[in-house]
Amino acid sequence: MNIVTLAFDDVDSPDGGCTTHFAALFLVEASRLAGVELLDYPLLVRLNPGIPWKTRGNAAVAVRLLVERDPADLWELAVSMAEEYSVGRGWWRWKWFGVAAYPGEAWRDPRLRWLYRRALTGVVTRDVAENAARGARFTGGRGVVGALAALAALAPGEDYTFELTAYRQPWLWGLPRCVVEGGEALRVEAGIPACAFNNVSPEGRVVAAPRGPDPVLAGFRGDCPGYLGLYSRLLCEPPALWVLYRSNQHTDAHGSPLGEVRPYNAGRIPGHVAEPPERIPGGHVVVRLDTPKGLVDAAFYRETGPVARAASLLRPGDSVVVQGTVRPYAPRGIPTIAVDKLVVLSLAPEWRSVAPRCPRCGARMKSMGRGKGYRCPRCGYRDPHARPLRIPAPRGLSPGVYTPPPGWISHLTAPPWRRARRDPPRRPAWGEVLSTQSHPPVSSGAHQSTLPAPPHPPASSGPAQA
Repeated sequence: MNIVTLAFDDVDSPDGGCTTHFAALFLVEASRLAGVELLDYPLLVRLNPGIPWKTRGNAAVAVRLLVERDPADLWELAVSMAEEYSVGRGWWRWKWFGVAAYPGEAWRDPRLRWLYRRALTGVVTRDVAENAARGARFTGGRGVVGALAALAALAPGEDYTFELTAYRQPWLWGLPRCVVEGGEALRVEAGIPACAFNNVSPEGRVVAAPRGPDPVLAGFRGDCPGYLGLYSRLLCEPPALWVLYRSNQHTDAHGSPLGEVRPYNAGRIPGHVAEPPERIPGGHVVVRLDTPKGLVDAAFYRETGPVARAASLLRPGDSVVVQGTVRPYAPRGIPTIAVDKLVVLSLAPEWRSVAPRCPRCGARMKSMGRGKGYRCPRCGYRDPHARPLRIPAPRGLSPGVYTPPPGWISHLTAPPWRRARRDPPRRPAWGEVLSTQSHPPVSSGAHQSTLPAPPHPPASSGPAQA
């Protein structure tokens, strides 16, 4: 059997549609063809979160198949379906789908691997993507860049998570989603180990359910596909289709060292706090850092919750690492990084002055005036040479990792308590990945995990030890 990888991107628009939904429909059709089997779970590939022309989460999808038939059949099926899916969706002139295909093990191609890593953290133009993908076949518009980048994603040994996605019935698109929230959502969440994450907020809001007009009903995320099907209890409208994806979500795949501090580049960079934090209107916090790339402003938005609160407690001399995206503006004259993860490495000591204690009775002495020493108010002892003592002041901040709360944590950012998994995934059957019924695929409904479940994380998203 031959290995073929097909990848898709930009099969959506701000007015509707969804790349993952299109990939799900393609999987349904591929599963009906003779001589086509899955080599891997379908791959939900998140790319650079800072790209300004993304629709929502900047996701591409790659499908790795084992085929006994002519691979050209799958190529023609994918292209014709993408063209049909794109008709009448109000496409913006700068946005058009991309389809790519690669024969063989795409993850072994060093140029495609470079392209994938570059697309996680930088801006890739079409000519650069095409030059890096000489062994691939592709067609379409700007989506070609993301499709080509996704071909070599999630190579063996790379960290990964899962997402179990439910799609809506077509006649419900654009209408409010029916999900169970509040106390019942919290009860379901409490019964699932911490190997599932970013699905329900501490207030009981189902953050796994989007709010836009796209066909996704909800996408439940975690390391343990065996538990994700339990979230189906939170859906009070019957899904039309389910797909279980393997993904680079919540793995810090974009967290490599920041290269050039240029607009839209993503990554992490170490630094020392150069000035006290500045609060700006709206509850946001800006901290100036001295980094190996020069001075930068780290912007912590109010919505990041624990991250912004921790940033407000930083002081000059503190050692940190920030992870985020370089913004295209510099309101204070130096580059600005929008931070989605803060690692506090060490804290500079702060001191406060206190009066010395009386050597006779132990009471706290009082100053007799500037440079005149101290007097004991209890026994009257005087010491004209006594000076105030300097003692460490409590900081109210601990070294550790700080991330936003569920619902605000970005697609690629890893929760601080999550343990990376690098075990090779087993080859799945169609029924373990895909369900055209209202219930999830068979494997995702099993009450067992493929990974030992860690204890529940603390209620806040920080601190956790780095």
